[in-house]
Amino acid sequence: MSTKKRKTLTRDWSRLYLGTGMFFLIGFLFFGFSSLFFAEEQPINATPIGKEKRLTNGQTVMLLDWSHDEERKQMRVRLQFDQPQDYATKLVARIAYKERPTDEQRVRVVYHQDEHYVFEIEGVPRDFDQLALRLYVIKPQQSLEKLSATKREDALVESLYMDQRRVSNKSLPTQQTDDYTQLFLADQHIQSQRRIKKMKGKQMEQASLIQQIEQDIETKQATLPDLTLDEQVEHEDEIFNLKQDKEDTVLQQEELKKQLIQEEKRQDQLRIKARELKW
Repeated sequence: MSTKKRKTLTRDWSRLYLGTGMFFLIGFLFFGFSSLFFAEEQPINATPIGKEKRLTNGQTVMLLDWSHDEERKQMRVRLQFDQPQDYATKLVARIAYKERPTDEQRVRVVYHQDEHYVFEIEGVPRDFDQLALRLYVIKPQQSLEKLSATKREDALVESLYMDQRRVSNKSLPTQQTDDYTQLFLADQHIQSQRRIKKMKGKQMEQASLIQQIEQDIETKQATLPDLTLDEQVEHEDEIFNLKQDKEDTVLQQEELKKQLIQEEKRQDQLRIKARELKW
């Protein structure tokens, strides 16, 4: 009787081991080959809108807008540099799709005024995935296609990227020069408002800091008579340093006030330009 029970228990344990082994084997095969059944989502590669990027030539550029018109298979990109291009150089743009990184295509400049550019990209497929807008700076008499690989690489100052999951999908109507100018003026007005807000916030911080320093000076001066000679010397040094900090902060406050006045004047000029264009 006991022999029969031992045989049954042995058989049950064997089944348990076999089942556990099959479970781990199936799990290993499933997760090991899951990439064959489930496509891995590639990371998003898109240049942030409204943030400055430092170029290799020392300038900065800001991507203001990147729009895709699926019906017309067209893209429109608006850029703002921190200063106009040097008269001794010219800006050339090309695009390349992620699937064909070495196959660059020409980009049309539809607007250029000082530091502002608008590029149009034609023949963009509905499912373009990811693409790069490459910015080259070369001499006016040079041709990008005729440059050697090394010189072409040296001329590349920045690559801006757009992902299909991040692009702004909208209709892109034909626009005139004044229309683009209005867009850039509106962008500059918003940027100016942000700078003014930041400056005013800094002014409040500086005023609060000056008030705190003055309170610290008064507190230390009030306790001087109760201190020993050595402690008085130490406190006087601290008071001197606090007064220096106050003077430095006051100078910074005055400089910031000048910058704020200039920025407010610039904002008024932008409003005037916008009104003149509407006339």
